[in-house]
Amino acid sequence: MISIDLDHFKKVNDTFGHSVGDLMLKELVRAEDIASRWGGEEFIILLPNTSCDAAAALAERIRSTFEKQSSSAAPLSVTASFGVAQLQNGDNEDELIRRVDNALYTAKREGRNRVVVA
Repeated sequence: MISIDLDHFKKVNDTFGHSVGDLMLKELVRAEDIASRWGGEEFIILLPNTSCDAAAALAERIRSTFEKQSSSAAPLSVTASFGVAQLQNGDNEDELIRRVDNALYTAKREGRNRVVVA
């Protein structure tokens, strides 16, 4: 699972609307992934049958793409903070969400625009 907080994304939401933010993310995820808005500036991506290393690599690819270029949906530069966690044996969804959320907030606390793996 990847949790994403688009850094200071209120500007995109306020200027272009929430649907544009959704489209920006959908342009970057794989066909088998499930991406969803989690809050105003937060998204989650469920990655079926994906290792934690592969999830971290995808998060880094998305982070780098956001940083380097604007989307066709919105001509604004965007940075993002990422938390990555993998479902462990015995986990329930609350534990997975807590771990990925903690990783995300570590990324934000350490300066934003980075990927942190739980």
